[in-house]
Amino acid sequence: MTSFSSRVAVAAAAIRQIFPETPLQENDYLSKKTGARVLLKREDLSPVR
Repeated sequence: MTSFSSRVAVAAAAIRQIFPETPLQENDYLSKKTGARVLLKREDLSPVR
């Protein structure tokens, strides 16, 4: 692992302790409208500090 990639891994681990991963949720309306599977990242489910 390079110095940069190891620093990214350390930063990602630190961020995960503060901000939990949020789910992806399929949006049926937008999926039907576009003809493609549309997933929304549910950042609104993150705790507010």
